This record gives sequence, C-alpha cells and structure tokens, in this order.
Amino acid sequence: MTMFHRLRIGLTAGIVVTTAVATLMGFSSPKVQAFFIQNHETITRNALPANQVSNNAMLQILVGPPPGAGAVGSDAFATDEWRHLDNSVTPVDICNRAQTAWNTFSPVLMSGSALAGSGLANGPAARAAFGGLLHAQQDFYSHSNWVEDNIAAGDLNRLAPPIFPTCNPADFPPDLHTGYYNIDFSSQFPLQGCPPDGPPPPFQECHLTLNKDGPGTQRGSQPVPGTNMLMYDLAAQLATTASTNLYNQLRTQVSNGNGSKAANLLFQTGGPEWVLPALANVYQGTTGQ
Repeated sequence: MTMFHRLRIGLTAGIVVTTAVATLMGFSSPKVQAFFIQNHETITRNALPANQVSNNAMLQILVGPPPGAGAVGSDAFATDEWRHLDNSVTPVDICNRAQTAWNTFSPVLMSGSALAGSGLANGPAARAAFGGLLHAQQDFYSHSNWVEDNIAAGDLNRLAPPIFPTCNPADFPPDLHTGYYNIDFSSQFPLQGCPPDGPPPPFQECHLTLNKDGPGTQRGSQPVPGTNMLMYDLAAQLATTASTNLYNQLRTQVSNGNGSKAANLLFQTGGPEWVLPALANVYQGTTGQ
C-alpha cells in the first residue's frame, strides 16, 4: 500500500516481536484490527513445531517485509480488508477475499523460497508471505461467526473447510459472515466504530461487536456454554489448529515445488524481524481496532 512509508529496521533476533514493536513505537496496550498482536504471535508460535521452525525464521514469519508483512505485521495494513476477511456479507465475500490473499502471497512464498546459490532467492519475503497467509487464516476464526455456529451446533472443535489455495462458498454455512469495518478515513465514524444505528445494510453485525480478537472484546469475553472457555479462547484454539494445518500444507507445497532443501532453509534459517512504521498508528488506535 503506498499510503504507508516502509522502513527496514534490524533488531536482535532474540527479542520477542510484540515487545520490540511496542518499545520502538512507544505504545503499550494495542488496539488492533485483528487478533491483538500478542495473540497473533502466541497462536503462531503455538501452531508451528519448534523442532522444525527456528527462532530466526519465526521472527520473519511474525514481522517480515511487505507485501506479506508477517502474521503480526499484516495488521499495519488495516484497510486491506482481504488480509483480515473483513466486510464479508456472505461466504462468497469471504472466499473472494481469501482468494485475493492467496493470489497476493503464494507467488511471493514460492519465488522467494526458490534455491539461489547456497540460500534462497528471498527468504525474508517468503517467510513474511507465509505469515500473511497465517494472519488471514487466523482472522477467519476471530472475525467471522464460525465460533458462534459451532456453539449453536454443539460441535465446538469443528474446523472450517480450507480457504487456501481455493475457497468454495458452498462448503460454508450460508449465514457465515464477518463484521462491518469502516475503512474510509474520511468517514464520521472511526475505523473501529459502529454507526449509532448499527451496521449499514447489508451487513448483519459490526466488527466491533462480532470480533473475538481478545478476551476483553465484546464477543470474545462471552463464555462458551458448558465450558470454562471464553469465545476468544475457542477462536484462538481453532485458529491454532488451522495454522498448524496450513503450515503442513504450505511446507509440502514448497518442498514439492522447490525441493526439500528449500523447505528446510525457509523454516530453519532467517534473521531479524522487520518493523513497519505504520504499526505505530495502528496500535495507537488511530487506524486500527
């Protein structure tokens, strides 16, 4: 997105991403447009096997260079509704946004993970693209009403059908949707706001009231009947399992396309994370939720 000035800043590899970003940007309690940054990081770290993904690779998966930006850094692009599956009235909308994410990130993943000399053509970009796909996959569970449908069906652990590499709207419940999220900076309502009269037609709910991005959000704080979990906990649990599945799928794709050595280099080497200046505005609440 040209609206953001991008700057690469190298950090020591041992710093946890959320701590590093918070320190550099001067904010503490993030208000973001997806799973809060610490939750995206936790889900990603829990989902990827530690014996297969090095810490250096993990750092770039979490915050890598644009266009992928990583599983955490993708939130710097709050107005890219396809990154977060926002503003989807029907499963068709969700699948269209997921297809845009796939078409944007998968070529970068494959070209960047191609062997070049003793390394990869562009390992940081490939890892960031992988992280961008993880971000969208995780947001499916925090931004849609899939969790609510599972609760209503009495099947809490049901995973959604795949959204990558293709997404079939007919595989999803017809009432599946995500929330209205205002991406118009000139609007009288802030990005995180919901109009006083509720979401504009044809949206069923606002992102503000539907999201399960953290345990303190309106919907995320609601208990799951018959359990000791909140809706946020269930969304994070499902997102973690789905992220593990996506990792296995994409690692196999890289191995089949570029060779097993490329897959090993992609996930077992790496370097410092990147920090995007645009994160400052997002986490200060001026462009995010």
